[in-house]
Amino acid sequence: MLKERIKKIYLSRHVLWDMAMVQLKAKYAGSKLGIWWAVVIPLMLTASINFVFSMVFKIEIKNYTLFVLAGIIPWFFSMNALTEATNSFIINSFILKQSASPREFIPMSSILANLLNFLIGLVFLLPLFIIFNFRVTGLLPSLVSVIILNFIFIIGLGILFSCVNVFFRDLTHFMSIGFMVWFWITPVFYSLDMIPFPFRWICLLNPMTHYIILYQDVLFHVKAPSLISLLVVFLISLISILAGYSVFLKKEPLLLKRI
Repeated sequence: MLKERIKKIYLSRHVLWDMAMVQLKAKYAGSKLGIWWAVVIPLMLTASINFVFSMVFKIEIKNYTLFVLAGIIPWFFSMNALTEATNSFIINSFILKQSASPREFIPMSSILANLLNFLIGLVFLLPLFIIFNFRVTGLLPSLVSVIILNFIFIIGLGILFSCVNVFFRDLTHFMSIGFMVWFWITPVFYSLDMIPFPFRWICLLNPMTHYIILYQDVLFHVKAPSLISLLVVFLISLISILAGYSVFLKKEPLLLKRI
């Protein structure tokens, strides 16, 4: 059944792309800065974090601004994509009722639109890392691999959350708190080795930790991801997409009744 689903998605891929482009354009419709918000927001937050943790708390990480930037860009992509995907069935209920395309395209298009937004911002910010260390250019294939695995992970969670949200509307309220906690236990503005060993397991159980560390390895530490690290995130992504689809396929017949 999953194989047939994948085939259907492939044959209708142009519909998914069109839906994502519509959402991407709508995101900045009427905005003066437009797509530049994909660059401005992470830069502003990075500057704030840099002031608090570098100037006030005196975190001793060389080129700390770039360290934070390497983690906060994919973090923004992941959390924005999940937030929009979670509410996608509720907001786009008319599409769910009328469209003949695969219903999972609704959360998937939100995630794809955020991926495109993320890539646009990354294109403008990548020169900062190249100026910092030109060897980053040789690791771009590794960066692409990490982005693809991150995208698959978010697709799985996005489909899962969007489906659960139809039956449990309080999920969006829990997520606003959950994302805050999730951010603090993800090594975006601190390194994993700064955490005392007895508490390090908290971060290691957090799946986003493994993706953020890979982004930081490629963009900031300028080193290729190890095969073990890639295998770990591959397995996380695989579990996510399988879990998301298994729940979605079971609940899909009931979606229209609950919206």
